Amino acid sequence: MTTTAPAPPQQTPVDWVRKNLFKNWWSGLISVILVPLIGYMAYRSLRFFFVTGQWDAVRVNLKLFMKGTFPNMQIWRLIAQMMIFALAFGIGVGTNSAASQDRAEDAGLGYERGSILQTLARMWSLVAFISLLLFFATTDDVGNFINPFLVVGGALVMAAIGYQAHRFPRRIRNVGWLLTATFLVIGFQVVSGFDAGGWVPLAIIFGGVAYGAVPVERFDSAWLRFALRLIAIAVVVLIVQAVYRAVDSPGIGWDKWSGLHLTLMVSAIAIVLAFPLGLLLALARRSTLPALRIMATVYIEVIRGVPLITLLFMGQFILGFLLPGGTVLSAITRAIAVMTLFSAAYIAEIVRGGLQALDKGQNEAGQALGMAPPPIMRRIILPQALTAVIPAMVGQFISLFKDSSLLSIIAILEFLGVRKIIHAQADFRSVAFAETLIFVAIGYWAFAFAMSRESQRLERRLRVTR
Repeated sequence: MTTTAPAPPQQTPVDWVRKNLFKNWWSGLISVILVPLIGYMAYRSLRFFFVTGQWDAVRVNLKLFMKGTFPNMQIWRLIAQMMIFALAFGIGVGTNSAASQDRAEDAGLGYERGSILQTLARMWSLVAFISLLLFFATTDDVGNFINPFLVVGGALVMAAIGYQAHRFPRRIRNVGWLLTATFLVIGFQVVSGFDAGGWVPLAIIFGGVAYGAVPVERFDSAWLRFALRLIAIAVVVLIVQAVYRAVDSPGIGWDKWSGLHLTLMVSAIAIVLAFPLGLLLALARRSTLPALRIMATVYIEVIRGVPLITLLFMGQFILGFLLPGGTVLSAITRAIAVMTLFSAAYIAEIVRGGLQALDKGQNEAGQALGMAPPPIMRRIILPQALTAVIPAMVGQFISLFKDSSLLSIIAILEFLGVRKIIHAQADFRSVAFAETLIFVAIGYWAFAFAMSRESQRLERRLRVTR
């Protein structure tokens, strides 16, 4: 005869208060002091947000916050970029989900695929910020009511379409990553234009694909295999360059970008460039070659010892003297270069900490298997080291994103700098300073918190603590 355990008694609100707020005398004393204080602060905050706050400065200038001084006649480029980026995001998420399922099946484990709704729930801070934008956008007039919803709805539809990449057959699964990278480049160039050297990123992407896709295993000669791969790369580069010459559509140079759009683009580009550079610096600092090790050490220590704002000023006024004559770089290009170099030094130290945390037996195990040093580093050491430093790495990325606000000091009109234009207007010259500052702070927090949540999810998925 089997008996079932009695259900635990349900906890009443009074029991919860007694257990969590008045467990002992000092806990009760703290609760008596803090609960009224927190309640009063919540009341004052809600009253400010919904009653006394002068939010007209945000409502009237919402488009200025988003795009800054970007030409009004070219806003369609920003909308098209948003749609293409949403498609690339969906493809990337779908491809990653399918790849995770493949690995789980190979290991004999179960796998449950998440949905777009679960992804949006995980990024609730961004959803809340977008809802706030829609709220301000819809308080203008009825004529402007539907447009923001169409844009957001279109982006969600494009992301859902891209997510269907998880249905790709396993043999062509990597096509999803190729499409993601391609759409990211195209989305960027929808605004910047398809002229000048815009063909280079796609040539690198497709050239790398061509290098690995050429069936050269049937040939015994290593030189012949290498030559065939070089020919394939050359053909792809020429095709991409010819397509760009045929299109030759100029866009809006990023020296005219501003607002939140500029902040996101600068931060994303600096993060993408700083990570591989920091990784190379970390490996160089641990190198057995004295010259390489000394150069990397000097660079890291010098950059980490100088404030970012100082480097930004140096980039604006000194970087030009270090370049060949006639080289013209925009202020934003200089700022991205400085932020990349600055962040790479910190990333290098984070990665070096992860490398030093690994036991020497990992390297010795690879040598015992007959592996050369590069494969050992690529397949054994780096995956474990990078997994261990995910929290610190994402923390540095968040710091880089927030440091983009310093660009306003060097006259670059990013998200925070837009406030200067708003408060130069006659209607808001002496009012709504706190409101616009709070709005900008909410925007920065929404993106930073979303990055933090994704970092925590990645930690749980890779089981960093085990």
